[in-house]
Amino acid sequence: MTRDLPGDLWKKLTSTVGLVVTRHDGTVNVMAAEWATFVNKQPLYTAVALGPRTASRRRLEAAGEFSVTLCAEGQAALADFAGSFSVTDIDKTGSDLVRLGTPEATATPWVTGGVLAVECRLRETVALPSHTLCIGEVVAAHLPDEAPRPLVKHGGMHTLGAPVRRTDVVAAAQLRPDGTLRVAATGPAAEARAPWQVTLLPPDGPPVRLGAHPPTPHGDLLADLPLPPAVPAHGLRVRVERGHATPGTATVSAPRPAPTTGAPR
Repeated sequence: MTRDLPGDLWKKLTSTVGLVVTRHDGTVNVMAAEWATFVNKQPLYTAVALGPRTASRRRLEAAGEFSVTLCAEGQAALADFAGSFSVTDIDKTGSDLVRLGTPEATATPWVTGGVLAVECRLRETVALPSHTLCIGEVVAAHLPDEAPRPLVKHGGMHTLGAPVRRTDVVAAAQLRPDGTLRVAATGPAAEARAPWQVTLLPPDGPPVRLGAHPPTPHGDLLADLPLPPAVPAHGLRVRVERGHATPGTATVSAPRPAPTTGAPR
């Protein structure tokens, strides 16, 4: 650990490159934004962080709208090109790789061929020390007939690998102020409807089964269970199992003190 932050620490971020299109003064420009993401679900907002010398920031603010295309893996060359030149250098839309779609809710076109394209109306700008965060509300979305795999930016540009195969149950347990035991766990989605098995592991003595418990609507476990009267409340651990997954274990933590009136939760 160091207090001297490396200058390229931001390259540890993993993201999907966004192609940001602006339309202003009768001209259209496309630029690549490595920091493009959704920041609100309902209504759906997206945000792009634009640097201080980016001409698209001024164009975007003047137009009050923009579009973002999340790049597919086949658009690595286009993302590199769009991020290498400014609209003040050249009209990038003349490239054969820049294919623009017709907007439906704004006057700003969008780049076709990506994982997703959205038209946005600018709702807010947030001035950061070097960059400006431009936040827009999504007012139209364009999805391809067949979803391509995304282009992944992590330092360099990468393709998306195979899905991670989850095999482990992850669990936590905590005593509640009323003396019950709250147990939470997640596990492989393939067994999302199977019941959860919870077992107490006292520091001295044999394991104590606390039975089978149904999953939540999301397939997880969140249950408040009574402690058997003969089991001491200190030094406890739990084991949570489901199906063929590797069981999860956890130390039972002490109950949190009740919040005082007006205290934040």
